[in-house]
Amino acid sequence: MRKKGADVNSEGSRLGQQTFSLDKYQKEVLDYVEQGYSLFVTGKAGTGKTVVLKRIKEMYEGKKVVAVLAPTGVAARNAGGFTMHSFLRIPVSTPYLPNHKIKPELYKLSNVSAKTLRTIDILVIDEISMVRCDMLDAADDILRHYRMNDDPFGGVQLVMFGDLYQLSPVTSAEDRETLSEYYQEMYFFCSHALRKINYKVVELLEIHRQDEHDFIDLLNHIRVDAITPDDIKLLNSRYEPDFKVAVTDNIVTLMTHNKQTNNYNRAKYELLNGEEKKYTAEVTGYWRENNPVDYYLWLKVGSRIMFQKNDNLNSLYENGTMGWVVSLGDDMITVRTDKNKIVEVEKAIWEQYDYYVDKTTKTIYTERTATYSQIPLKLAWAVSIHKSQGLTFDEVVIDASKSFTFGQVYVALSRCRTLKGIHLISKIPSQKIIADNIVHQYMACIDENRNVNLPDSFETEIFEMYPLELSVGYKTFDKILDGAKKKYSRVIQNEFEAKQIFQYFNGEICINKTFASIQKKWKYSDTNNGDCPFIVRNYNKVEFFCEYYNMYATYYINGKIAISLDTDVNKWKFTLYIGEEE
Repeated sequence: MRKKGADVNSEGSRLGQQTFSLDKYQKEVLDYVEQGYSLFVTGKAGTGKTVVLKRIKEMYEGKKVVAVLAPTGVAARNAGGFTMHSFLRIPVSTPYLPNHKIKPELYKLSNVSAKTLRTIDILVIDEISMVRCDMLDAADDILRHYRMNDDPFGGVQLVMFGDLYQLSPVTSAEDRETLSEYYQEMYFFCSHALRKINYKVVELLEIHRQDEHDFIDLLNHIRVDAITPDDIKLLNSRYEPDFKVAVTDNIVTLMTHNKQTNNYNRAKYELLNGEEKKYTAEVTGYWRENNPVDYYLWLKVGSRIMFQKNDNLNSLYENGTMGWVVSLGDDMITVRTDKNKIVEVEKAIWEQYDYYVDKTTKTIYTERTATYSQIPLKLAWAVSIHKSQGLTFDEVVIDASKSFTFGQVYVALSRCRTLKGIHLISKIPSQKIIADNIVHQYMACIDENRNVNLPDSFETEIFEMYPLELSVGYKTFDKILDGAKKKYSRVIQNEFEAKQIFQYFNGEICINKTFASIQKKWKYSDTNNGDCPFIVRNYNKVEFFCEYYNMYATYYINGKIAISLDTDVNKWKFTLYIGEEE
């Protein structure tokens, strides 16, 4: 098989190669920047966010100091900047809590780095959707400290780029529990410091890749969870279950779970000839977290790899850089990156910190408890969708049928430049395409003057992650899938049972108890202690399927669902009322 898919760049790189004048929304961003406003610049695929970012850098070259940061190595490389952790020395494993001190000190910058912070005029943060709220507050704290300026972010003009409909910030259950006392949600817009500044939000709306109009429309519908039957048909046209990738091909396979990628990479690795070499990690203390790379790392010449750490010393590689192993030494590995750079790789060190919060003194105490040293490489014929954010490919294989979080399908599909470059080895069910209602609520708070009007009591309503899925046949409900993906089959057996299902009790919808006996295993109850769990859950979306009549519909709601059935003497029919009954 021929080598394909070798060109890996950011969206902005390819847009930057095109010659088009700035549209009115892009010009509006530059006008706001010139006026000194802080900004959040967002937009769907193909609107040229990275082009505007680069134009800002060009505008002020030699005039103002513009620092470009991003939450990950891949994103930082694509934006031509640094990771937030490396530039500001924000602790990786310790959450930041507002008005708390961190011991040892949060402020660990060298004199040179501190001097750099004092010279910054504009701070640009790319891929802001992945930046957790406390990380933005930590940046605010550090900037105020070193710039000796108590204004938010030390008086620096803040310009953020990103798409909230892509992957959300990664937060462990432990950190979420700690942070939930101080933040309503984990997104950057819940940052305490950000809410103190009058920042504008500009959404870029013009698409600049007209040659892929259908693909762009598909991506944009998936982005906001507004897909149509035609979208599903177009998406499934790329279904190629038998598509194979040779072990020497550059084509990357994107998958939802690490277990999937590990199994796929192991199978590809076994196809390589030649001797293999084992590299063993060195650990001090008790390393309780997941290993950043394999404890026993087995490699052969010809292994497809991805770097798992930034090279902060020499900047020869970054977390997410991909390449091929060309030689194996006892303590050093030679890699040829996809940009044809030869890199000598030695063991890198990861550090683990424990922390606890003293609420009396408002101090976070940290202590290094373990280190992990290993060659920072991982097999990468397949990579996780999360790891791929910020990368773009000419050709890619996608297995996203097991998508489990907001924006995951959108990120996977938008990694490819064209629709024809996508090979789906599994179909993507429509119920796996989900967007976070919290993001919808935030975007709805932006007024016509580009201001964000989040009330002080801004609350996010929690909906089921998955939609309620109703599959209806001729005179029967064939299947019900609830928001936990629990399946209820053979719900209605005949017309008599259908008439007995829904009744009202004191104005509340409820299930007749005689029907409850059909499914004794149901665990949840309605308002009248019947047994129909989907009635009492909170949904943002309901999907209705009827194969018998070849019908498909999606209903967007905000709240609990009420369902009614109507029958008449001469004709059987279903009428589903989505939303609260009046």
